[in-house]
Amino acid sequence: MIDKNLWREAGRDKLYLAGIVLCGLLSGVAVLAQAWVLACVVRAVFLDGAAPLGTRSFFAALLALVTLRALTGWLEEWFALRLARGVQFRLREAVLAHMEKIGPLRLREEQTGELLHLVTEGLEVLHAYFGKYLPQLFKTGILPILFLGVIFPRDWTTGLILLVTAPLLPMFMMMIGKWAGSETKKRWRVLARMTGYLQDVLQGMTTLKILGQSAKQAEKVEEISEDFRRVSLGVLRIAFLSALTLELFSTLSIAIVAVALGLRLVGGGIDFQTAFFLLLLAPEFYLPIRSLGAQYHASLNGAAAAERVYAFLRTPAGGSTDDKGSAAPDPGRLKPRLGVDAAAGISVSFCDVTLTYGEERERALEGLSFELRAGEKIGLVGPSGGGKSSVLNLLLGFVLPDSGRILINGADMRDLDIEAWRRLVAWVPQKPWVFAGSIRDNLLLGNTEATEELMRQTCSELGLAEFVADLPDGYATRVGQGGRGLSGGQIQLLAIGRAALRRAPLLLLDEATANLDLAREETVQNALWRLMRDKTVVAAAHRLQTTMRMDRILVLQRGRVSESGAPAELMRRDGAFRALRQAGLGGAGL
Repeated sequence: MIDKNLWREAGRDKLYLAGIVLCGLLSGVAVLAQAWVLACVVRAVFLDGAAPLGTRSFFAALLALVTLRALTGWLEEWFALRLARGVQFRLREAVLAHMEKIGPLRLREEQTGELLHLVTEGLEVLHAYFGKYLPQLFKTGILPILFLGVIFPRDWTTGLILLVTAPLLPMFMMMIGKWAGSETKKRWRVLARMTGYLQDVLQGMTTLKILGQSAKQAEKVEEISEDFRRVSLGVLRIAFLSALTLELFSTLSIAIVAVALGLRLVGGGIDFQTAFFLLLLAPEFYLPIRSLGAQYHASLNGAAAAERVYAFLRTPAGGSTDDKGSAAPDPGRLKPRLGVDAAAGISVSFCDVTLTYGEERERALEGLSFELRAGEKIGLVGPSGGGKSSVLNLLLGFVLPDSGRILINGADMRDLDIEAWRRLVAWVPQKPWVFAGSIRDNLLLGNTEATEELMRQTCSELGLAEFVADLPDGYATRVGQGGRGLSGGQIQLLAIGRAALRRAPLLLLDEATANLDLAREETVQNALWRLMRDKTVVAAAHRLQTTMRMDRILVLQRGRVSESGAPAELMRRDGAFRALRQAGLGGAGL
């Protein structure tokens, strides 16, 4: 089967497609010439009594034709593999770019294991689709017509038999293929579910052990594995049935041709050389169709993979059919000509901003307005769901507001080059991600052009040099994925150093000390205070005591600013901030 999306992708590499078609055509010509030369050799030796030395030219021609077939086969495979590699690269790049486009908020709704399977094994099946199935598809469309064009002028009876029987093979292949297609899609879904589930189990093994649920999960894994085994065997049974059907009908058709030729040869209705030539061509006539049937399974896998890939690429951010409130800024649609002059710092204005999330259109912000002057440091506090993280997500460009405007130094954020804007932002999240590699590698993610001297100086200024010095190999110390080998405080210090190396004028803190004990929190807070010097800061605060050194505090409740002012001023009021402090809610959800 031909997937229109994959065909469109293949069409972008017209040179490779043309090479595949040309090689297939040349191989067909070589087959015709080889069969004719072989028929001439047999007639000359066995009927005309020619001496072996007299047939040297025929054998030389056979050798040349065999070499040509081998060469065209190798070139065809080379073109096909280059085509497959190009399509795989573009689709993998498109999937990764779409992941970036829709942002981390939308990606949370996707199963990580399934996405991982999609960009790895899922796209690898296209190797067989373009490397095996597509070239064979071209051969099936070209060679039988070429052969019939040679056969009919020599013997219309044989040509008619081939013309009548040939359509039976693809007809049966299509009938079985419809059945196989649904089973292949089912297999794909089960495999993706199994991959995602195994990843969840591995990541949550500690929790499962503590809760005593690891044995039950093993039973669940066994159940999913059994589903995959059963579906896979079903697909293989259909593939075997398809191959058996094709072989049976092609063999019967070749037998009919042989019997018809034999009867007319005995009766003198056809000469030996022509009959032998046609008999040699009969298997070659059906071979492309038989080979296509053998590769039909690859087409089903490729089509299933393409369906999932393009379904993901069509997925709008936030799971909605529009871009409102959930769409990450599209770099292709933004105006790179309009930038931000950050020399004098960054000022931010939220003007009546409303934001909703997801298909249910849950309201996160409702008419939010506030101003942040260049160099000012504000803390965002309030109950869980008040809108703190939504403000940060908007400033990071992960989502766009439903209505209202966000002004950056007077410029509408919708008009900014999002990549250029993010270079002006440093971010320290609540749970920073540390990649497998060295401490140096993770620090330099903040600024890949930073020198060793600048990195060490920055760590020294923030008080991180002592933390690094305690590690076994200093900056060369290797850490595992997710920061294995480091404590929570050390991971947070690493994230602070990474943010500092960006030298960005706007700093966003997303409850950066929420998961630390008081001893580690003090170390991290001291590093944060140093980092905040000379920067515009927006900090979502988990613990209210960490906001007391801010210039201003915004109390967010139900997506609105319920109270605003300096910390000391708010403490004197009998308002929301003072109530939160007195209620001792600083340790949860703030």
